[in-house]
Amino acid sequence: MEKYKEFLVLLSAAVAAYFDTTITFLYALLIGFAFNIFAGLRADEVKFVMTRFPSFGFINYKGQKLVDSLKELCLITFITYMLKAIIDLMNFEEKSAYVVQVLIAIAIYYYVKNGLRNLSKAYPKVRWIKMLYYLVSFKFREMMPGIVNDAIKKEEEESGKEGKE
Repeated sequence: MEKYKEFLVLLSAAVAAYFDTTITFLYALLIGFAFNIFAGLRADEVKFVMTRFPSFGFINYKGQKLVDSLKELCLITFITYMLKAIIDLMNFEEKSAYVVQVLIAIAIYYYVKNGLRNLSKAYPKVRWIKMLYYLVSFKFREMMPGIVNDAIKKEEEESGKEGKE
């Protein structure tokens, strides 16, 4: 039993040392994931209710979306750290943290954008959330008033016709 204990301590120390340089990125990914999940629950109008037995329950909740999101999170994490391992094997130890940083930043952007979209569906009257979503997703045309939107469309149509001739 003592040999197994030593092996497990050695293994856990090696894993902790490997993930130590990028654990903060992983925490940020988990925060973005949680924001996306909570915003999705709010957009789907999921209600948390207290009952006698079982002690809690959800109304309007389908667990398949959560399972799919967890699979997606695991896939993103696995691919990111697989690429980190490949770069570490190529003796670019310091550069592998940049790979993790960039890939997780892209995943966090995706989660935040999706979460803001869900919140804009859940709270359609809150203009600040919509404006923030349009800003994050680079949908500047939707932020403009209707008359400016019409002028932009008209200009695009005219420039499209001139480009074809």
